[in-house]
Amino acid sequence: MTVAIVPALAEAGIPLDRPFAGRPLLVHSIEQARLCRRVARIVVVTDDGVLLRLAERAGAEVVPAAGAGDGDAAAARAGELVAEAEGAERLCVVLDPTRPLRTPEMIEGALDHLAGRGGDSLLSVHETAETLWVEDAAGFGRLEEGDPRPRGPRPNLAENRAIVITKAAQLRDWGSPLGGRIVLHRIPRACALRLSDGEAWCAGEALHRRLWAGRTAAPLAAIRLLVFDFDGVMTDNRVVVFEDGREGVLCSRGDGMGMDRLRASGLPVAVISKEGNPVVTARCRKLKIPCIQGVGDKLPVLSGIVADQGITLADVAYMGNDVNDLECMQAVGLAIAPADAEPSILRIAGLVTIAKGGFGAVREVADLIVAARDAERDGGPGPARVFA
Repeated sequence: MTVAIVPALAEAGIPLDRPFAGRPLLVHSIEQARLCRRVARIVVVTDDGVLLRLAERAGAEVVPAAGAGDGDAAAARAGELVAEAEGAERLCVVLDPTRPLRTPEMIEGALDHLAGRGGDSLLSVHETAETLWVEDAAGFGRLEEGDPRPRGPRPNLAENRAIVITKAAQLRDWGSPLGGRIVLHRIPRACALRLSDGEAWCAGEALHRRLWAGRTAAPLAAIRLLVFDFDGVMTDNRVVVFEDGREGVLCSRGDGMGMDRLRASGLPVAVISKEGNPVVTARCRKLKIPCIQGVGDKLPVLSGIVADQGITLADVAYMGNDVNDLECMQAVGLAIAPADAEPSILRIAGLVTIAKGGFGAVREVADLIVAARDAERDGGPGPARVFA
């Protein structure tokens, strides 16, 4: 098995605790590693208290950076501990947390590529048509040593370090992840985007939305019933209490249009809520959604709805945000969570929205489902083509 190492150092202009696509930037790398079947441990290297708490909340181990000045030094620190605990030959995959657009499938593909080539370490690269120039001692430009312009069918390859794989011994003994016979692993250039400024951040979030829509297009198009929890999904999980004891909630108006679009697409929708407050009834009535309230054990109720529809749980998508939704989400074909769901829910979700609960998460899911069903009906290409 493999150990994932995420160097989480405070980098100027790249705050790893800043929300990216709804969740802290650091959490994306942890989640990508968690979704790889061959990654047995995830180790975050940091001296920052905020990042430490984020990493632990996301289910990663944390080791101190011990004053490491850069990502390689931080990875070397983790490599020492891995070599001591699991042996010098233990494979480590180093994930740069400022590059959140890699996917679990890319990491798995890199591990397969390294094993197939029999190399000692691996570096992710992307193809580039750029000609690389340097300035000489006199300040005049010249092509880099060896003339890097493409010759024949071989393209130029630029390193991006979105994925680096090596052995614990290499990190421990050399303080660098690369050594020996280095295997180059191509990934799409867009997926290697490094968040360095505001423009890159905006572009990255747009690409992230496009990528995850493409990854979930098939299961979204296949679902035959969509079920929502209420609090924390259709609301922001807060309650407004008036002086006479009445309660109110805050919802997104955009969800109403989302429900209209789902209805027009022909997909049945329902709400199962633990909350028994009349506000749930009022909101669902306005959205024209059937709801069942005051439910503590939700799975039997969900199973009953499924039986009435003449389908199976595998045909269902369930969107929840808290631990009482866990059983339903593990039972259905597609588990969906808003960006601010509880960590245990985020860990099992097949789709996590960019929006938080009550801030358009339901509308986001509705739009994704309608787009996926339209694409399937029209036989058009999936949105993942942007990364081909």
